[in-house]
Amino acid sequence: MLEKEIERFGIPCALITTLIPAALTVGANRIVQGVAITNPVGNPELSLEREKELRRRIVQKALEVLQKKIESQRVFET
Repeated sequence: MLEKEIERFGIPCALITTLIPAALTVGANRIVQGVAITNPVGNPELSLEREKELRRRIVQKALEVLQKKIESQRVFET
């Protein structure tokens, strides 16, 4: 995965996905739980306001994860 290659250059990355087993298999370090395979960072069934809130929460979690120093793979829930 691209995330792993970028991390090799010392740039922290967070992978937002619902495919947690696949992310763990390929060696992603910072994995943020997404919503659904088709919409990892959103839910089109929500109202516009609630969707924005959901997206903001997921992106905020990814930004927080980028600031953490981690030693091994870790999955973060939103």
